[in-house]
Amino acid sequence: MTRIVYCVKSFVGRYYMIEKDSERLRQRILRLTANGSNGVFPESLGDTKSFASLLETFVHLEFTEQEAIEHWGKILDNMEALSEKIGRRASVYLSLVDYFTNENHALNSPMLVEVHVFRQTERLAMIDGLTGIFNRRYMDLILRKEFNRCDRYGKALSICIIDIDDFKAVNDSRGHLFGDEVLREIASLIRGTLREEDILCRYGGEEFLLILPETDAEGAFTLAERIRNTVNAVPFFKDNGITFSGGTATYPSSAYDMISLLEAADRALYQAKFSGKDCIAEATEERRKFGRYPRSWDIVIYHEKETAPRTGLRTQNVSLGGLQFESATSFCVDSSMRFVFVSLDEGGRDVEIPGKITWVKKLGNKFLYGVAFLEAPREIEAKLDCCEHTLQEV
Repeated sequence: MTRIVYCVKSFVGRYYMIEKDSERLRQRILRLTANGSNGVFPESLGDTKSFASLLETFVHLEFTEQEAIEHWGKILDNMEALSEKIGRRASVYLSLVDYFTNENHALNSPMLVEVHVFRQTERLAMIDGLTGIFNRRYMDLILRKEFNRCDRYGKALSICIIDIDDFKAVNDSRGHLFGDEVLREIASLIRGTLREEDILCRYGGEEFLLILPETDAEGAFTLAERIRNTVNAVPFFKDNGITFSGGTATYPSSAYDMISLLEAADRALYQAKFSGKDCIAEATEERRKFGRYPRSWDIVIYHEKETAPRTGLRTQNVSLGGLQFESATSFCVDSSMRFVFVSLDEGGRDVEIPGKITWVKKLGNKFLYGVAFLEAPREIEAKLDCCEHTLQEV
């Protein structure tokens, strides 16, 4: 209890220290402004709520708020020194660039460009030309940034991959100009349903990615369902048979890093596709209970609705909780099967374990399946010679 109280007091103390330093910096800016420096400060500097975000805007460098306050103090020191040297008031932009180039050395070769030209170039580099929403390049940058932020502050981060159903058939039957119109309209509709902090990006082709900061799994699923129902109610989409499927995933409940978050949403999307399309699927818990090991073992599969076994298959990887395998045959999620491991034990005997397909992903003309065992596989434990891990479920 004493330790908890100490930690709380320590946190509160640091918070008020940052607030105090921040207020001192604002007062210093006001004094400099009052001394005839109008025009050398951006309007946002004196009333900003975050000096860290301001530095990121000016020089694309990330700092904590306390670090940013310390840097700004040194930037103002540099501004006064430069002003004395050149005989006139130096602007904050000049002082900032000089500080990070010649003193802090965080910048190596900054480029001087008009702000409106820079903003226009930056916008063109991160906006998709067809739909007017953020492109894949920006998506990669902002998703990593949001993931790191949510991870740092212990917040949830959800994403949703949206894929227009049978879009190739739409292009083939109605033409690519109509297909382009569908992409523009659906992007516009989705953007109109989001909160200010939500981010919509074009993932590629007919796929979109929603980045939902500080949103749990239930909130992400609810939003995706609302968007889907809204699309289905719009005459343009309804009359032309346009629907979409979606897959949602949430960190940390269904993923352990940014890559696994995208993979979880992608698997959920394929579950939605295999469930008949025009629906949303939610990623399952992805915290592995057992370690996963790359093993290529011969298996024979007995499907619950088939009389003949499926032979000539091999595992991709195996754990104490399940396995992954590839097959050209399409199986449904939740299908129950018996998996026979050929000549698995030391005596060369086959080992049979019941399992259930938990997810499926299409890979060209084949399918990758994730299977959860329904019984504890003692023989596999002996074969792998491994112990339990706290990673994620196969």
